[in-house]
Amino acid sequence: MYEKPIGSPQRDPFDALVDVLAAASRYDLLLGAVPVAFAVALVVATVTSVSLVEAMLVAAIIGVLVIVDGCYRNPPIDRDQGST
Repeated sequence: MYEKPIGSPQRDPFDALVDVLAAASRYDLLLGAVPVAFAVALVVATVTSVSLVEAMLVAAIIGVLVIVDGCYRNPPIDRDQGST
């Protein structure tokens, strides 16, 4: 059963998606890339003749590279720390 709140305007789902994606930071996208890499690897292993172990190994390497990039190569900085 779907309940519609009284007096609240109905919002377009596409506008809500655009707002969420606009508010996402680089680090949110990096963290989202890790499970996407594993999901793509699972699909590739299922559809093609690539073994599951090889596909997961590639996804794990991609995940490690993404985490290393987000944590060590381009770490988050505190913007308030620089202003003295």
